[in-house]
Amino acid sequence: MMPTVDGLELCRQLRLQEATRTVPVLFLTAKDDLADKIKGFQAGGDDYITKPFIISELLARLQAHLRIQRLKRELALSEERYRLLIENSPDGILLLSPQLELLYHNNRFIEILKGQTQEPLTGRVLQTLFPISDLFCEISAIVERVKAAGGPAMKEAQITASNHRTVYLEVLGMPIRIRPDQVAMFQVVFRDITQRKRMEEALLQAEKINALGILTAGIAHEINNPLTGISNAIQILQRGNVARKRQDELFALVLDHIERIVRIVKDLRTFSQPHESTPALFSANEAVAEMVSLARYQVGRAKIDLETRPSPEPLFLFGDRHQFQQVILNLVVNAIQAIKETGKVTVSLQRQGGNVLITVEDTGMGIPANQMTRIFDPFFTTKRDWKGTGLGLAVAYRIVQLFKGTLTVQSTVGVGSRFMVTLPLHPPPPGGQGST
Repeated sequence: MMPTVDGLELCRQLRLQEATRTVPVLFLTAKDDLADKIKGFQAGGDDYITKPFIISELLARLQAHLRIQRLKRELALSEERYRLLIENSPDGILLLSPQLELLYHNNRFIEILKGQTQEPLTGRVLQTLFPISDLFCEISAIVERVKAAGGPAMKEAQITASNHRTVYLEVLGMPIRIRPDQVAMFQVVFRDITQRKRMEEALLQAEKINALGILTAGIAHEINNPLTGISNAIQILQRGNVARKRQDELFALVLDHIERIVRIVKDLRTFSQPHESTPALFSANEAVAEMVSLARYQVGRAKIDLETRPSPEPLFLFGDRHQFQQVILNLVVNAIQAIKETGKVTVSLQRQGGNVLITVEDTGMGIPANQMTRIFDPFFTTKRDWKGTGLGLAVAYRIVQLFKGTLTVQSTVGVGSRFMVTLPLHPPPPGGQGST
C-alpha cells in the first residue's frame, strides 16, 4: 500500500494521462486474492505479481511488457502509415464483407462519385446502393468476377457523374483471405483513366485523319472521274438538238455519277467523324468490307489487286466498331504501301475456335528481321516516301489490346507480309442482327 494513494488509484491516474497511458503497470503486492487481482486488472494493470517473488521472474516480466509496448507502438505507427496511404491515395478504395456490406471507403472514392450522394455509405449492403450511382453496379460486377476467378479481376467501366460528364474507370477487385479457403473481405480499387481515354481517342482520331490523308490522292481521282463525266454530259445537253433518247441517257449518266460521289463522301464521313466510344455487337464481315471498300480509292490508280475473302459464316465481335475498322484500314494501307508497283493485298476472315481470325496479307517487299521487333513501336516507319506518322501499326496494336486480342506478323523479305488479328468471337444477337 502507498502512503497517500493506493496502487489501484495510481494506476487509474496513469491511464488518464496521455503521456503515461501506455506505460506498463505491474502490481507487486502481498495480496493474493482473486478479487484483488481482478481489481488490479480493472484499474488498468498489465500484470500482477504476489510476494514473495523471484527477481529474475520480475525482470523477465518487465522485459516482456516493454517488448509488447514496443511492438504495439510499431503496430500503431504501421497502421497510421497505412491509413494515411489509403486516405491520400489517388485511387478510390473500398472494402466489402463477404455478405457485400460496405465496410470502408476512402475520400477519393467519394470524389469519384462527384457529389452524387451525401448519405453515409458504410454499413449498407451493396445492393441498396444501386440507385445512387452506376458505380455500385460496377462494384457488384467486379466482385462477381473475383468470385468466379477465385482471385484478382480487372475491368474498365464508365459512369456518368453528377455534371453529366462521362468518367472512365479502371476497376480492380481482389479477395482478402484469412485462410486459403476463406475470404474475409473484398477490396475494390478504382482508378480514374478519363484523361488517358481522352488522349487515346485524340490519338486514334489523329491517326484516322492521317490514314485518310494517305488515301487522298486516290479519293480525289475517284471523285474527279464522275465529275468529268457530269461535266461532259452537261456540255452536250447545253448544245441543244439532242435526241430525247440521248437526253435520257445523259441524265441517267449524271445521276449515276452523282450517286457515286455521294457514296464516296458518305464512306469518308462515316469513318472520319469523331464519335463517342460505345461498345456493341457487330458483324466482322460487314465492318471489314466497308473498310476495304474505302481502301479501294487508294489502289484505284495502282496496279494492285485488293481482294476480300469473307467468312462463309456470320462472325460477331463486341467492342467499338469504329476502332476495329481503324485497325483494318491501318493494316490494309500498310499493306498497300509495302507494294512498290504491282502486287496483291488479301483480307480474309475465318473462325478459329472461339476466336475470329482476320488476316491481311500482301506481296510487298517484306520486313527485314532486324526491324520485326520494332514495327509496333510508335513513330517507327520504313515508308518515308508516304509521309506517314509511324503510328498506324502502333495504334492498331493498342486497339487490338483493348479488344482483348492479339496482333502478330509473319514476313519474308522479297515475298511479303502477313498480319494476323485474333479477337474473341461473340455469339450472334437474337434475330441475327448486330450493330451496323
